[in-house]
Amino acid sequence: MKRFRRMVTKALAVGSRGFIANDVLLLSKLSTQVQVEWRTRDVHPWDRNVPPDQRAELFREQTLHDTDAAILRFFQLLPDLDAIEIRVLEPHAPNRLILAGAVARRDAMATRSLSSPGMRLKTMGIKFRTNGGHLEPLD
Repeated sequence: MKRFRRMVTKALAVGSRGFIANDVLLLSKLSTQVQVEWRTRDVHPWDRNVPPDQRAELFREQTLHDTDAAILRFFQLLPDLDAIEIRVLEPHAPNRLILAGAVARRDAMATRSLSSPGMRLKTMGIKFRTNGGHLEPLD
């Protein structure tokens, strides 16, 4: 973040107007946000032969767990990251959108005490729809 702050400060160093001491643009706030889109994983190959309803529930559980874990890892690995906007797509064509939203670091950290990944995601601001235990496309 220090390097990034230096680059932003350098970008704000517009030309001097002459004979005025400290005549610069002063950085008062700097925020970083990342936008990430990924395709979720399909159910484990061992589970591909289970009944369709059970497979859909396993897919939902895995997708919610993976998304929750990925958001947490982003904030752990990028300590200067303030917010992340995510879009999660189905694993196969047509790769429809199934989860989406913007998460602030403080919201992600505040949900850690919740036991359900789905509840954590909803509390963070991630939108998703389910019908009978199945994830449904958002668009």
